[in-house]
Amino acid sequence: MTLQRYLYLLTLFISFFCFNITSSMAGEHILIPKLGAVNWDDNSNHRANNDPFDFEDETVVAYGFKYLYKLDNGFAFGAEIFTYEKQIVSTANNNGDALTSHIYGVVEKIFNPEGSFKPFVGIGVGASSMIFDANVNGKIDDGYNDFAADFSYQIYTGAEVKLTDKIGVSLEYKYFDIDISDDIDDRHINIESDGHALFVGVAIHI
Repeated sequence: MTLQRYLYLLTLFISFFCFNITSSMAGEHILIPKLGAVNWDDNSNHRANNDPFDFEDETVVAYGFKYLYKLDNGFAFGAEIFTYEKQIVSTANNNGDALTSHIYGVVEKIFNPEGSFKPFVGIGVGASSMIFDANVNGKIDDGYNDFAADFSYQIYTGAEVKLTDKIGVSLEYKYFDIDISDDIDDRHINIESDGHALFVGVAIHI
């Protein structure tokens, strides 16, 4: 399935809740810019055609944004995106980097929704993509004009501490899975990994 189909299904998913649930229930909008760190569990033996390549085994900085529409009962839904850069191990045939992005439709349960301390759990379904600026067993370098993308999901938990009526600080841990099998340039890219992320964000309640 192509990235366009995933994004189309994600749009339908968000639209369904926006126009069918919120019409009969009150709620609030929450905007959460965030900064964090990401680490993959599997950094080796990914493939371009039949040739393996590796990523650096390191924790990297990530940037993200989440939008939620929270209902009075503590259930919330919306969308999230976060992105980071992974360095490819430098050898004679492999060097460069790949910009990785995740986009999800999310459903979240916020406990103690009217209190100042709000624990939450959530799930997300969507896609991950990688834009290469690298040599990977044969040149893959389109000046960021092409990418490989496929299905991804996440589960997460955390808490928000309300500082004022409109502003809070959130801490969030997430586990995610990546399984990319797609073509870029003249190579078939196969990447299978899972990872962990920790984010700190500012929750803006509207």
